[in-house]
Amino acid sequence: MKTKFLKTAAAVMAMVMCLGMTAFAAPSPSGSDFVVGGISRAVDADGNDISGMLEVTELPNEYADVAAQLRTAEGLRAAMGSDYNENMMVVDIVDVKIVGDASQVKFPVTITFQVNGVTVSTKGMILHYTGSEWEKIPTTMGEGTMTGTFSSLSPVAFVVDKTTVTGGTASPKTSAQSAAAVALLGLLAVTAACGMKKRSMER
Repeated sequence: MKTKFLKTAAAVMAMVMCLGMTAFAAPSPSGSDFVVGGISRAVDADGNDISGMLEVTELPNEYADVAAQLRTAEGLRAAMGSDYNENMMVVDIVDVKIVGDASQVKFPVTITFQVNGVTVSTKGMILHYTGSEWEKIPTTMGEGTMTGTFSSLSPVAFVVDKTTVTGGTASPKTSAQSAAAVALLGLLAVTAACGMKKRSMER
């Protein structure tokens, strides 16, 4: 009986260790965890609201190669310069254009994009394609927003440091506590089961 109990306990502990490892190894964020929506606010150089005059669309095919290069580690490193680190990732690339009379828009314009998945604590940056290279736009992070000021409009890329994204990873302390709780419950269950079986046999 004692040998069987020890074998069962060992099996439960092995299962608990696997659960603990799963808890620690939370999945890293990917580009699909972020959604770039429309524009929540936009003002021109005179402070006029031009939100209704701007449109966010899918990237035209003519920029496909440029976008593909930026999504590589080498391309992103070249664009980010000293701000680059290996945890940076491009979450989306879109085109921004003026709808209507462009003469009514006075540059520079400040645009707040809706980017679900980011927070004020997320490190991120907007990149703007000038036609020959990607320029870094000083970016203000918000709750679900990224804001930058542009001297012209064309393809825009959104970059974040995935290690600063909150909500997607479990803390080691919480994971350890969860694993310990599961282990305790598992051992109690095994002890209770063996005890019931022993009493049954004695009868």
